[in-house]
Amino acid sequence: MFKLEPWRKNLYAIAFSQFVALGAANLIFPFMPFYVEDLGVTGSGAIALWSGLLGTATGVTLFIFSPIWGSLADRFGRKPMLLRAYLGATVTMTLQGLVQNVWQLAALRALQGAFSGTIPAATALVAAGAPRDRVAFALGVVQMALFSSQFVGPLVGGALATSIGFRPTFIAVGFFFFVSFLLILFTVEERFEPPPAEERTGFIDNLREVLARRPLVILIGVVFFLNAGPAFVRPIIPLVVQSFDSATSAETLSGFVFAALALTSAVAALTSGRVSGRFGYRNALALTTVCAGAAYLAVAEASNLPSFLLLMAVVGLFSGAMIPLVNALIAAWAPPGREASVFGLSGSALALAFAVAPLSGGAVASAAGVQASFLVIGAIMLAVGVAVLALVREPEQAREAPEPGEATGEAGE
Repeated sequence: MFKLEPWRKNLYAIAFSQFVALGAANLIFPFMPFYVEDLGVTGSGAIALWSGLLGTATGVTLFIFSPIWGSLADRFGRKPMLLRAYLGATVTMTLQGLVQNVWQLAALRALQGAFSGTIPAATALVAAGAPRDRVAFALGVVQMALFSSQFVGPLVGGALATSIGFRPTFIAVGFFFFVSFLLILFTVEERFEPPPAEERTGFIDNLREVLARRPLVILIGVVFFLNAGPAFVRPIIPLVVQSFDSATSAETLSGFVFAALALTSAVAALTSGRVSGRFGYRNALALTTVCAGAAYLAVAEASNLPSFLLLMAVVGLFSGAMIPLVNALIAAWAPPGREASVFGLSGSALALAFAVAPLSGGAVASAAGVQASFLVIGAIMLAVGVAVLALVREPEQAREAPEPGEATGEAGE
């Protein structure tokens, strides 16, 4: 009888739990601006601004708490932190379906960021448990689960909100997060050995050790910009779809757009390894980032729904490869035993993108029109692609890096 190795069993359980939980979380994105309107906000500019603010509320608290949870995970275990994240999301997402005004919704989105953060928690658990030479594969599996959830969630979410309403959909999201909590609780076994008392370090010491590796600092900054792109335009997409005046509900059509973006991202994640094998991680990351920027610029010129849908799918074809590539670079530079701290900081960069980008995208759309948001993020991604080429080392060089105290030279040398 075929039997999986323990680390593979854990990997597939974690990946499936991420698919279930994040698929549920993505149910709400196609209708979030319309839920804001349902709570009493009027005017397209105000709705866009509040939709961005809700993403910012989650991102700010996730930015603050993610490295703290990561440091605790390196001391007490990664599985408890993932369980904490799923349980926190269960409570906060369920309560979001019961709010009576947009201020209550914003407060719960902030609490969600403080007590959830499932992506960095799951990434740290996988990275710490997989054999060193299989970390890139393991992180790729988790990333595939994430992209697959982004395909299924919006596609179902728009139709679900139309059929049962906004509030029951939030309650359903909370239920699916609880399913993921139970899955991890009963199927994942972590063989965690707490560091000896003399080797235990506090949050500040962990942070100092990680930041001593300058290439890690650069890569964490890259994580921010790579995640800022989708977050910048996510609140705007339903408004663009609504502007095309289709006979089909905007919620349902927005779900199709988000699903197309996620589907092509999943395909890109599958092929990113082959691309990096031919061109190298740094070159592949720079290439896909520049191409994603060019695609965002093209989206701004979309004049109808089919062209908008097609161009957003092209965006996903390039942006989907970026995250596995940068994660591989980060894993190569992570100090031994500090994986959760590193991915906690990466999670903070992700959270900061969620905090700043949606509000910025909403503000740009409110001031200059929805198409301007795509022009702005397209230009930013082009600049990031050039910066990656100039500043980021290949993984082979990173694996041969000196000790943290010595790794303070230029990252592009």
